[in-house]
Amino acid sequence: MARSLRKQGHRVVGFCNHKMTSGYATKWLSEKHVSPDVTLQRNEFEKFLFAYIKANKVDAIIPLADDGAEFLSKNKERIKAMGVICAIPSFDVFNIANDKQKLMELCEKYNLSHPKTRELNPQDLKPTADYVGFPAMIKPNLSQGAKGIVRVDNMKELEEKFLDIYKQFGACTLQQYVDQPDYYYNVMMYRDKRGRIVGQTIIKIRRFFPLKGGTSCYSETVEHPFLLKECEEVLNKLGWVGFADFDVLEDKHSGELKIIEINPRVPSSFQAAFAAEMDFGRIFMADLFDEPMPNFEYKTGKQVRWMGLDVMWFLFSPDRFKFKPSWFKFFGKDVSYHDGAWNDPLPMLAGMFAGVVKYLNPEFRKAKLKG
Repeated sequence: MARSLRKQGHRVVGFCNHKMTSGYATKWLSEKHVSPDVTLQRNEFEKFLFAYIKANKVDAIIPLADDGAEFLSKNKERIKAMGVICAIPSFDVFNIANDKQKLMELCEKYNLSHPKTRELNPQDLKPTADYVGFPAMIKPNLSQGAKGIVRVDNMKELEEKFLDIYKQFGACTLQQYVDQPDYYYNVMMYRDKRGRIVGQTIIKIRRFFPLKGGTSCYSETVEHPFLLKECEEVLNKLGWVGFADFDVLEDKHSGELKIIEINPRVPSSFQAAFAAEMDFGRIFMADLFDEPMPNFEYKTGKQVRWMGLDVMWFLFSPDRFKFKPSWFKFFGKDVSYHDGAWNDPLPMLAGMFAGVVKYLNPEFRKAKLKG
């Protein structure tokens, strides 16, 4: 995103909560700051952000992480009053997409693709279990990534595991377990102020880490008209304006596709869109500032890797030497990387170092590799 905005001639300022991040390391930022953590130091971050806006000319803010997106959505009107555009929907819309239970209720109401889902009542788990069935997944309504998500195969496991998750994360749902093949889909879309889908990218994620279900470390851009139609309909029903990022699972027995969540911000797999020649950076600017909307010819077959995570996949996967195309295919006209480029290598190095530091923590390692 920073690369796209800089090439358009914009001054790009990055806020990162520490220096050892891919974002802080990139050469494409005009200016970078270590900011308080918006989750752990919310009041300090709020003071930091508003002080910066008052002291500097800022035209727009684009969220790149879940907690930042929520903060900006809640404070959108206050920021707008200061003359700054927030590239995020208002909180009444954002909250439906960000809350897994509310999103599933919307999909159920309009008969859109989704797994059976019901909110869990701490006083009476059985009615929900009877509706959803087993195996199933306990999912916190509000969490980032895979935090708090646990599989349960029977009523006893549900009763044993639910309370700990509920105490840590609050309201939870029970969701039908989707027995997926060794891939899943990610759909990126931009719905503009006029209600048109003006950009889209679909990736088939074929390697991910952790192995039991995690973040993309190898994906390919694909066509999938049905997925585009379903995801567009979700955004239409929400009245969504802006960028949205869907995760979609496929049932390997029935072939049915299941929308499981929307990430209402720019994802880590964003490079796949640029590899497919879909410059969302230009789309953002055109919609935010009422400029002519650019047109792009979407390219399939682009292979995108996240090298830091792909190394972890190689170390732990039993398929490391069997996967096609070969893990050792590092170069080619259709190969690019989420976490860096030849003319901007530091983000990849910073990301790898940060990953190693995390995995040296036994508690982090245990949580990521369990199951």
